[in-house]
Amino acid sequence: MKRLSLLNNHLRTMSTEVEFSIKNTARIISLNRTSKLNALNTNMCAEITPRLVEFSKSDANNLIIIKSNTEKAFCSGGDVIQCAKNNLSGSSFESVDFFQKEYSLDYLLSVYGKPVVALANGITMGGGVGLSVHAPFRIVSETTRFAMPESNIGFFSDVMN
Repeated sequence: MKRLSLLNNHLRTMSTEVEFSIKNTARIISLNRTSKLNALNTNMCAEITPRLVEFSKSDANNLIIIKSNTEKAFCSGGDVIQCAKNNLSGSSFESVDFFQKEYSLDYLLSVYGKPVVALANGITMGGGVGLSVHAPFRIVSETTRFAMPESNIGFFSDVMN
């Protein structure tokens, strides 16, 4: 039991935007950027992807759960405000890096070898849709607001393909 407690502490991350924990044989990824309704950023994607790769190689777990630490939103999408700021400041390569990491994460979820459950409660838009639709199991509630708002401006709904 002490070994499991040490492992659980090891899985916790220094970042406050994503938390990793263990519950029995499940590995839990908790989105914790609550002030931004869990809008995905480069750092969050860069933290989640290697953990998923690590979890895929382990025989100690057989389930991945992706959830939010707020009831308001699972994930409100990609942080497009930061992308716009990057582009306006001449740092468009940072926006490209974000989308590369986000789409790579979506792809990894689509081919993942273990069951993934997305608990999509509250706002689930854009990048949050990408996190949830590629998981083979999605649980929604009466408060889930599922949307791809970029389609309203003619943008291709990229995370769903």
